[in-house]
Parts: sequence; C-alpha cells; structure tokens
Amino acid sequence: MVAGWYLRSPLHLPAPEGIRELVQVTGEGFGPGGHTTTAMCLELLELSPDGSAVDLGCGSGLLTQAWVVLGKGAVLACDLDPLAVDQTRRSLVAAGLAARVTLRHGPAGTLEAAALADRVLIANVPLSAHESLLTRVGAGPRAAVLSGLRPGQAPGVIDAYRVLGLRVATHVERSGFVAVLMTRR
Repeated sequence: MVAGWYLRSPLHLPAPEGIRELVQVTGEGFGPGGHTTTAMCLELLELSPDGSAVDLGCGSGLLTQAWVVLGKGAVLACDLDPLAVDQTRRSLVAAGLAARVTLRHGPAGTLEAAALADRVLIANVPLSAHESLLTRVGAGPRAAVLSGLRPGQAPGVIDAYRVLGLRVATHVERSGFVAVLMTRR
C-alpha cells in the first residue's frame, strides 16, 4: 500500500474489492510507489479539481494512472526519458487504462502553452524541469500538483504560479521534499 493505494505488478492478484490499485510493470521510469514525492502527490491528487490533466515528467506513470482511476479526466502524460514513456505505456496497458491517456516523449520546453491552459498540471519533477515548464505556461492551469522540490526551492516555484492566478490550497512536507496543491483563486 502507498498513500492508500494498492500497488501491484501485472503478475500479482488484483486489489481486494473496494481498494484502489495501481499497476506498475518493471522499468526504469522514476516514481516507484515508495518514493516520498510520489506518495505525497498521490495524496494531493484526490484533493485536486476534476478535468483534463498534464502529467509532466510522468516517470513510471503512477500519478497518471491514479488520475484516471479517480475519474478526474483524461491525461496527457509526457517525459523526457523514452524508457519512462515506455514503462508508462506498458503499465497503462496492464491496468486497462491506456485509452484515457495520450503519451508524449519530449522535454517540458517543447509543450505548447495551449497544452497546459485550463488543465490540471501534475509535475513531480526537479527544479530545472519546473523552471523550463514555467517558460511555456501562458494562461494559468486550472490547478497544479507540484513536487520534486526541496523546501528552499518551493517558494520561488509557488510565487511563479501565483502570478498565473493560482493560490496554495494545501501542501505536504516530508523527508526533505515538498508537495503543493495550487488552485485558481
């Protein structure tokens, strides 16, 4: 169990009735369920408003899967690492969720501003990827789940999203990392 989710491989039995599950195939994408930032983001996704999402730096695809399982909406999942995109694709197929997700390989800097407008942004990425993403954001996202940040890095990223009309709804700090849910004012 991670943040209230049953995490299994395709070779294991499904979760018992009434327990949400995530399926993760083996691979090299970031975001194994035991990582602190992944667990914090899973907690914040439940509090996020519904709507289409962009999972920037989707890694192994757990946050993408959770968004779909929660019934929040469709997802554009992208990552710079082709191995991560492949692991996400295979995990989505194993979970039976591939039809609700569009996968894309490439850096944050190649996303058009329109791909982010009025969506929920999920970004569990290092500071450099947050900075690159912020150069692409035109109209503010509907909301943002931001992590991969150390406590000293979070204020600058939060301030940049405040300029785009978002406010901090809640945050979690654990094991030297911060995760923040920001929503429109």
